[in-house]
Amino acid sequence: MSVVEEATGVIGLLGRSWGWLEDRLDPARLSAKRLIVAFEAHGIARQQIIRLLPSHVLQSKPEVTMADFSLPRKLKLRLSPPLLDWAADYLNVRRAWLDGVDEPPHIVIDRYKRPAKYSGWLQSRQAQAPAVDRWLSVWKAKGEPMSSEGSGPLCLVYQETSNGLDGREWSRYWLLSDEWSLHHSPCVENMAAAVSVALSLGILVTGHDLPLDKLGRVTRGKMLIPLAEHHRCGRWYPEDLVAPAPGTGSEWQRAILNSAQAWSAEAARDTT
Repeated sequence: MSVVEEATGVIGLLGRSWGWLEDRLDPARLSAKRLIVAFEAHGIARQQIIRLLPSHVLQSKPEVTMADFSLPRKLKLRLSPPLLDWAADYLNVRRAWLDGVDEPPHIVIDRYKRPAKYSGWLQSRQAQAPAVDRWLSVWKAKGEPMSSEGSGPLCLVYQETSNGLDGREWSRYWLLSDEWSLHHSPCVENMAAAVSVALSLGILVTGHDLPLDKLGRVTRGKMLIPLAEHHRCGRWYPEDLVAPAPGTGSEWQRAILNSAQAWSAEAARDTT
């Protein structure tokens, strides 16, 4: 490594360290930074945010301008409860996360061991947002087999996509799992049951691989889902677990399907 490369690395490390310290010492700056980062992660440039603001936010005090969204240190002076409330609702992220609180950014709808209850929630989404494209994605670590030999995180992501600014697509996301693991068979069984529910409602289901480090950060609430999407690196088919072709599937897959059906039946009887 050259002297220049070493110096550049040190400068970069110092810059990141200073940014972390600023966030710790200045919660308002952290809140402004998260708001900008969240919009950019969802494909909305910081200079475009002003175009989305509803009138009640634009007219609230303190008033914001396009320039205020250019830097966290500027935006922090214009933060208000109406602005943060609207941003959290528009992007479907946790309000507390926007406040700078140390918690995951995405809303989690976890029905572990009650997978039939995904049906009611998904139907409510269909009623509330009938004109969007929607699908359920199942993420696992790159290279991990969907078998008894698999390990690593197992992540269920529900996504709704519609037209945004200038006709471009944009999406909102929910997590339907909470740190599930591929090596823990009840998690796989509940995933298969959730897939079955989604398919029964006409919701498209897809499977993707992600690098382990990126997937781990999503499940721990340290990475926004749309940023992780850029790292998808493989496809697989979750529906093969719940609707295998006749005469196909391993003994493990058949056991998962039977258990998934049992979970669904048990959860359907549970009215609590």
